Amino acid sequence: MSILIENCAVLDPAATWGVSTGRYILIEGDTITSITPERPARTVDRVIDGQWLFAIPGLINAHTHSPENFTRATSERLPLEPWLAHLFGMSGSFSKRDHYLTAMVGVIEMLRTGCTAVLDHLSMPPRPSLEAMDGAMEAYRDSGIRAGVAPLIRDAFYDVEYGHRRGHRTLDTFYAGMNQNMPSIPDMMAMMDAFFEKWHCKAGGRLRCWVGPSGVQWASVDFLHACLDTARKHGGGVHMHLLESRVQDWTMRQMHGKTAVALLADEKLLGPDVSLPHSVWLTDKDVQRIADAGAVPVHNPSANLKLGSGLSPIRKMLDAGITPALGADGAQSSDHQVIFGMIHLAALIHNLSFLEPEKWLSAREVVRMATEGGAAALMLPERLGKLAPGYLADITLLDLRSPHLTPFNDAYDHLAFTEPGSSTHTVIVNGQIVLDDGVITTFDEAAILAEVREVTKGRPHRQPIPEHVRFAMERFMAYHQDIVHNTRFEQD
Repeated sequence: MSILIENCAVLDPAATWGVSTGRYILIEGDTITSITPERPARTVDRVIDGQWLFAIPGLINAHTHSPENFTRATSERLPLEPWLAHLFGMSGSFSKRDHYLTAMVGVIEMLRTGCTAVLDHLSMPPRPSLEAMDGAMEAYRDSGIRAGVAPLIRDAFYDVEYGHRRGHRTLDTFYAGMNQNMPSIPDMMAMMDAFFEKWHCKAGGRLRCWVGPSGVQWASVDFLHACLDTARKHGGGVHMHLLESRVQDWTMRQMHGKTAVALLADEKLLGPDVSLPHSVWLTDKDVQRIADAGAVPVHNPSANLKLGSGLSPIRKMLDAGITPALGADGAQSSDHQVIFGMIHLAALIHNLSFLEPEKWLSAREVVRMATEGGAAALMLPERLGKLAPGYLADITLLDLRSPHLTPFNDAYDHLAFTEPGSSTHTVIVNGQIVLDDGVITTFDEAAILAEVREVTKGRPHRQPIPEHVRFAMERFMAYHQDIVHNTRFEQD
């Protein structure tokens, strides 16, 4: 299919106010073939009148957990450790259809707010299964969005073990029992092999597979090596939580006598094919280790704020030559999947870290995180995240008649500070129109939302918190408070 977007405004970092006007974007197949001030002399299958449209690279949600789309708006005032006990204690199990629906709810929210790609760190209660992976992948296939799925797997609960050693009875909780009866490392890698063979680079290249170890504190070194070896065997990557909380940092230092990033670097477990959501509790040397390896941190400002986890050292990363990606995280920790919201937060919250305004994040830096940084996390740095000939045609068209873009001044400032996502007019993914003047074209949005309302009526998260979950939350709250109040974060 060929598409011409005629006479539109285009995000242009080299132009005054960050925008060039009167441009013609030609799309052939899945690729942008030209962006010119003159109309190309050829016929096309579809012409989009761009007189009032502003074209930007499709935004990229580089970290989420799709099952949490069922449990948004169900928790508050919980740090990460007791929050995890609440999450897994109240979520219940998920059928293949549940996974399909939760992914679709996220897709609806993302497409409607200008997001064209997502990296889903797929949790699979009660345990990993190919059926769960198929449910999510089928949703992303049917929806038209670009998606990577990293099934969340683990073989350890070191933070839980060290909490028990410290006297907090964390091993006596249902949460600790979730690690029982997990598949062996060979069995999990065989499952990953089957996942890659079925889904990697399918749907015209829109769908890609990752291996998703849950986090350094939830994985043995042997397991992490197996994950990276399996991913590289198939041309995929590894997507893994990194040091979201003080408890996790403390656990890794207790266990290994070094930071988690030092461990990963020493074990040669970092590289451009490794993305690291959160990356909050990093030393200066850790930042340099990540930069030297070319790994991709993923900033999740909303979740880190809601759970009180801390601020990722984004300025230090940028100064080290890293362009982090941006993610919404799961909808129970951030409560939505609107990447414009993440851009807005990231552009503001780091101002409090520095007295010198020149160290604050600029609008351009943060927009790059949501586009070029996300492209790096998706392992497509030369093909995604920019509007340029030869790049994949993942394009969001914003309506310049929107009040958020009126009057239209500096384009990057609008994207970072005024646009909530509601100006999204049309979305193109891989050269296909998936949102056409506000209407999703690839599936029945109303039917999906109606089914979600029906199937979630009796789910556990809508019931009172049972005693065993409350006990676990109390134990992990005490553990978290102990570490926060009685340990220090030290540079290495």
